[in-house]
Amino acid sequence: RKILVMAGAGISTSAGIPDFRTPGTGLYDNLQKYNLPQPTDVFSISFFKDNPAPFYQLAKELYPGQYTPTPTHHFVRLLHDKGVLLRCFTQN
Repeated sequence: RKILVMAGAGISTSAGIPDFRTPGTGLYDNLQKYNLPQPTDVFSISFFKDNPAPFYQLAKELYPGQYTPTPTHHFVRLLHDKGVLLRCFTQN
């Protein structure tokens, strides 16, 4: 038997990684320091071509290794290690 995992941002928020849209704590609600015309511009290729600095600053803040994996992350890894994970679809 193989297992398919479909996960949302909630599996990472308890590790301190923000989701995108939660008012007050979401990523898009906390990008004021980048002075973006729109919060989503940080991921816009046309904006990046003109001003890549906000993307690189954000990427540095979210760089892997700064957060501790959650129990759900460990569970998905266990499925992989046991050879039963077929796919893991996530919005993270």
